[in-house]
Amino acid sequence: MKNIYKKLIASFILMFLYNINAYAQVEVAAYTNKKTDNKWSAYIEGFIQADVMVDFQKNGYKDGFMAPFIEIPQNNSVDGKFSINQSQIGLGVKRTDSEGNSDLSAYVEIDFFGPYNTTRPRLRQGYVQWKKLLIGQAWSNFTDFDAFPAILDFVGPNAMLFLQVLQIRYTTPLSAKSELSLSIEDPNVISALLPNDRRWKKKHNLPSFTALYKYTNENNYIKVGGLLSPIRHEVNDELQQKSAIKTTLGFAGMVSGKVYSKEKNNFIFQSSYGRGYATHNTVLNEARYDAIPNLDRNRLQAMKLFNIYGVYEHWWAAKLSSTAYYSYSRFGKGDFIPGKMVQKFQNIGVNFIYYPYEKVRIGVEGNYGQMSNFDKERTNGVRLQFASTFYF
Repeated sequence: MKNIYKKLIASFILMFLYNINAYAQVEVAAYTNKKTDNKWSAYIEGFIQADVMVDFQKNGYKDGFMAPFIEIPQNNSVDGKFSINQSQIGLGVKRTDSEGNSDLSAYVEIDFFGPYNTTRPRLRQGYVQWKKLLIGQAWSNFTDFDAFPAILDFVGPNAMLFLQVLQIRYTTPLSAKSELSLSIEDPNVISALLPNDRRWKKKHNLPSFTALYKYTNENNYIKVGGLLSPIRHEVNDELQQKSAIKTTLGFAGMVSGKVYSKEKNNFIFQSSYGRGYATHNTVLNEARYDAIPNLDRNRLQAMKLFNIYGVYEHWWAAKLSSTAYYSYSRFGKGDFIPGKMVQKFQNIGVNFIYYPYEKVRIGVEGNYGQMSNFDKERTNGVRLQFASTFYF
């Protein structure tokens, strides 16, 4: 009986691997309505990744390289971690017509970055899409997931805009090569620093509004986006026994793109600038850097932030590639800013990745980062990462 059970398991694994090599997604169920020719199908996709990471300066974030979290003072201590947290699994359901076009779909995706450094499943995305309308948790419209480079690190270039958020998004084509996306997004992701004082209270913020224009020409594209993000808070005046609700407006613009060349060289870039949008930065999601209290003005003040990064991708051979990138971020100055707050940070990464099979990659990556705070304290760190990934 045990042998039969083992053979069934082996057969299932072989079938699973066969489907993975044949398709980008693994279809697990399907139903076709013979009257309308509409097809309902369910599929899974994702990858399993195993990592070995070694830091040569302690980093407060273990599962990805974040320059703002490199420990001060410099002590060059060695620290390591084994992880499968980056692994992701997505389940989708969609309806397609006889020509393969889909006007209704739903998608749920998880990774394994649970709380307290556990591998509990964590929701990444969960949304329903009907024609031009998307409702649910997905990448913010003020990001560019397509600009994420071919790297092993979970976080990516530290200047990248990368945020999952609840939203209502409307996307419509403007021409054969361009489209426009508009969204209203959850205001509760805004992360502002409030004084440890009962006179200051966070108020429910108004939704953020974003707009993103995309132009595509063959394999190349460019995106231009904008963000408006109101940040509200209440300040109580105990002497006058009254309170006031104040609003600080966050706003930002971004541009990103990708350029392919015939020599197997790819170029990716992104830059952004504005006030009160630090939460959208991939390494500052919960750092409370959107706005800082200015006690002289008795209100929150949105922080200026500039981000820029560039990526170069190259294929040495059919199964061997490398990616190199540089990333830089800097906050604006102000006398009201706490001295221990990060002022600027940068990181550089390079890797070599080998693809022995279509859905398997093995690679090594080096990452160097540097940060300094408003007290002019500096630190830097290096991480080596070895990873193997199996896609399905």
